[in-house]
Amino acid sequence: MVLAKAIKKYRLGKGITQAELAIRSGFDPKTISRFETGEYVPTVEAVYKFAEILGVPVKEFFADLEGEIEQRAFLFEVIHNADADELKRLVDLVGKARKAPKP
Repeated sequence: MVLAKAIKKYRLGKGITQAELAIRSGFDPKTISRFETGEYVPTVEAVYKFAEILGVPVKEFFADLEGEIEQRAFLFEVIHNADADELKRLVDLVGKARKAPKP
């Protein structure tokens, strides 16, 4: 639900309608509404597209995830809903992140 609220928050902050975000992102306006209510979970690619359109870093969509339980629940949901191609990209991203030097 954090992602859903963030999409709506940043869309409203940018001053655009669901219909306008739909046109710019290639989604149906009803799909945007469903993303914002949490009925649908956008793909990783969609989140990146929203970030670009709304002018915010991708990490900002997840900034309100408090605590380990919420973070694990979010990641589980993303992984669970990923198609095969998206799952491969997620595994690649996690692999790269784990190999990166710690700050």
